[in-house]
Amino acid sequence: ALAIFSVAQSAGRVTTGALSEAALNWGVPRPFFMMVASVVALVAHVILAFARSEVAFVLGTALSGYGFGMVWPLLVLIVGEVFGKAHVAANYMFYDGVTSAAGTVLLSKIVAQRVYEAHIDGGDEQDGDGGEQNTCHGLECFALTHVIIAVLSVSCFGTSWLLLRGTRDTYSQRRTSQHTH
Repeated sequence: ALAIFSVAQSAGRVTTGALSEAALNWGVPRPFFMMVASVVALVAHVILAFARSEVAFVLGTALSGYGFGMVWPLLVLIVGEVFGKAHVAANYMFYDGVTSAAGTVLLSKIVAQRVYEAHIDGGDEQDGDGGEQNTCHGLECFALTHVIIAVLSVSCFGTSWLLLRGTRDTYSQRRTSQHTH
């Protein structure tokens, strides 16, 4: 699963950077691709929440990796284009560093861990070595976590739409200046 996610994430980074650059020439602002990434993540996590086959698991993992990979080149480029290149590092770290840290703690440490632990089979039973069993089997181990992430992807779509609306003048001016030179 990790290899599939990693390859898909790399493909998302490469294709999104190139596609978003070409799309600027067609009048499509980069924040549009943040909306696309949100939809890809939504579909991925809905699939993962209800995956009953290896094919569904692989597809959900690949889509999740691709959507995740789409965000990072877009974030750097949008921050530079909207706030200017003079302080891009500080601005980028605010949008990437703060959100990544908060998301990691909230989703990985709190949500996923609690959902998993709530579904551990025989949590009070001892394993063969005298320790507690910490194994969860079945969809319920992570289904709720994926549903929560899918709902968050809908909110990401909404905030990306607001970003698209809020930056249309920036991208319109950029397109006009490219065509006059």
